[in-house]
Amino acid sequence: MKTCWTMMAVGLVAWVGAAPAAAETGLPTLLPINEMHPAFFLRDAQGTPVEGRTDGFDLDRTCGDCHDTAYIRANSAHHRRHVAVDCLTCHLAGGREAVAGLPFDPVGQVRMPMAPPTSARCGQCHGLVHEGPQALEIPEALLLGADPGPLAQTLRTGEVYSPHLMSASFLNLADKGMQNRPWDVHAARGLHCADCHFAANHPQKSKWAKRRPAHLREDPRALSLAAYLKRPDHRFRAAACTDCHDPLQVHRTLPYTERHVQALACQACHSPALHAPALMSIDRTVVTPDGGPRMAFRGVESADFRAPNTWYVDGYRPFLGREADADGARFAPFNLVTVWEWVGGPQGTPVDSELVRRVFVEEPGDYRPEILAALDADRDGRLSDGELVLAGAAQGLIRDRLAALGVSEPRIRGEIRAHPVRHGVVRGDRTASACASCHAPASRFNEPVPLASGPLPGGVLPVPAESSLVALSGRHLQVTDEGLALAGTVDASGAYVLGHHRHAWIDRLGFGLFLATVLGVGVHGGMRVLHARRRGVARHALPGRRIYMYGIYERIWHWTMAGAVVVLLVTGLRIHFPGVWMGPSFQTAVSLHNVAAAILILNAALSLFYHVTTGEIRQFLPHPEGFVRRVVAQALYYTRGIFTGAAHPAAKSRERKLNPLQQVTYAGLLNVLFPMQILTGLLLWVGGVAPAALAPIGGLSVVAPVHNLGSWLFLAFLVAHVYLTTTGHTPTAHLRAMVGGWEAVEGEVEA
Repeated sequence: MKTCWTMMAVGLVAWVGAAPAAAETGLPTLLPINEMHPAFFLRDAQGTPVEGRTDGFDLDRTCGDCHDTAYIRANSAHHRRHVAVDCLTCHLAGGREAVAGLPFDPVGQVRMPMAPPTSARCGQCHGLVHEGPQALEIPEALLLGADPGPLAQTLRTGEVYSPHLMSASFLNLADKGMQNRPWDVHAARGLHCADCHFAANHPQKSKWAKRRPAHLREDPRALSLAAYLKRPDHRFRAAACTDCHDPLQVHRTLPYTERHVQALACQACHSPALHAPALMSIDRTVVTPDGGPRMAFRGVESADFRAPNTWYVDGYRPFLGREADADGARFAPFNLVTVWEWVGGPQGTPVDSELVRRVFVEEPGDYRPEILAALDADRDGRLSDGELVLAGAAQGLIRDRLAALGVSEPRIRGEIRAHPVRHGVVRGDRTASACASCHAPASRFNEPVPLASGPLPGGVLPVPAESSLVALSGRHLQVTDEGLALAGTVDASGAYVLGHHRHAWIDRLGFGLFLATVLGVGVHGGMRVLHARRRGVARHALPGRRIYMYGIYERIWHWTMAGAVVVLLVTGLRIHFPGVWMGPSFQTAVSLHNVAAAILILNAALSLFYHVTTGEIRQFLPHPEGFVRRVVAQALYYTRGIFTGAAHPAAKSRERKLNPLQQVTYAGLLNVLFPMQILTGLLLWVGGVAPAALAPIGGLSVVAPVHNLGSWLFLAFLVAHVYLTTTGHTPTAHLRAMVGGWEAVEGEVEA
């Protein structure tokens, strides 16, 4: 037995490095006999060798001499899902049928070309895999049938796993000459399905072993090859992209790499478009002349159903929805397929497709006369695609016939099923790396997705399948003249995408405050001009003398702060409302925003140090005695005295540069609004570089709206502040003082 395991181990290593089989059409050519795999007896269910015969053997007893078939069956993803496969389906080219004609040795044993599963073997059931020298094409026969069948994954998503260039295929692709990339970059790099979908206890994948010493990150002794061959775990773990790639290193130029990696599945950018026909809807309530359901395809401009390689395929962009992860905030690409089918019974069990076919067609394959009469609207003796839609009397006829065949409570059910896109991976400039694809009001999160064209089967509106509820959350159905579409925006609870997500009430409140400030300034300024013209003078008196009001550092601090605030407001608007007005790119706006924020924080810290050490902090601290009286006097001056030319109630001096209302305003600005903006801005930055740190407080969905509200308040303050600089003895007096330092002031007035 030890020799047997040694030979099998050597054989496995040899076959792992072997070239994959060519794409199969019909019965494939058998691979060479694997000399390293020991010969064995074909046994029946009782364990008796079946000598010289290739029929009637039992694989559990045949393979059970060396493999624990009971363990394999109990730990098989295929068997758990009741998929009809056996050992030979995956490990022998041609499957059970290929056993016929194999030679037996003199003692009645047989040698088979057993090998690890190749991509071509996986492609028998999971989608179009093409590895041979021939140009890629879609076999016509594989598109016909009651269910997607062998091309299931390709039909559901448009995924093709092939190293060939798209431009070298037989498909009629839009801009085919420009499609000089492989169908999947992993296939072009020589990776096979088993490289990513592998047994969890495979010795070469020891870092995923269930048990290992705690002090080792990877233990090559986790499982011996002999033990693996005895009990391979067929539940098949799917490797994550990060098992092989380090996105933080690859995407170093991407702003907030950690945040993007946490919020987006890799395929969201690296599978931006699929270029093979993909299902949009499938109507199993009717039967086409070919015997299958009525299907409509996405990304196809014109489709002659019998010749899929002649279809003009311009591709489609996958729907971006939420992935059902534990954190609930990961976005991934999906293709949405709307399915209508007959169901029966209290649980809504789907009616077998063969039973539906019996209702529609007679034994030779022609439609039954009563069905043809009910659906043939133009009376030409045949049913076109547009006529194969159940409604009214035709729907009742099919329902009654299904009931007569034993279906309890037959009815039509519609479901929207979100199928994840995992392949079709591209690299470089072909990725969906444009910021506007996500960070814009009209982004992938809320673009409409067509679900069906024409009338709905039975007039039934589909509902999200249970497995697709997370992906479709936040969206709603929209019935149009063209058919059915998915509208709305993806629910992003727990996530916040800058430029896309926003709280409308905050924007309305902030813009309302800004607009009120602008209107107030406009009305107040207009009244000042009107009263000045009536008086014939700009102010009640000329200033008394010139004093050196602002030192060099105060002026540098002020204009540095002003410049940083303006840049922050402009870039903040660009980030919050991308695409609304022209300006720097989104990524540039983010970078400028961060630089301006750093300058503002540094400048504020230096300013605080200056004002505290020099005692200038007293300028912002009002004297308690008579403070209320001075505030009232200042308010009356702005609301009445400034129009009549009255004297200013608080004479400006180097020791008292701020009037009482300015002191109140700056107290709120410097002690509430300014710290709030700095704190929330820093938290926004932390949320990008270390997303998990904000989880306890709700993440960006809590921090970003607060920061946005503060930005509107700052914008309103800036408008009022600029206007108040015009209230000197001339409209530019205060501005010139902040530039040159010297200011002409009125004579001293008792406070």
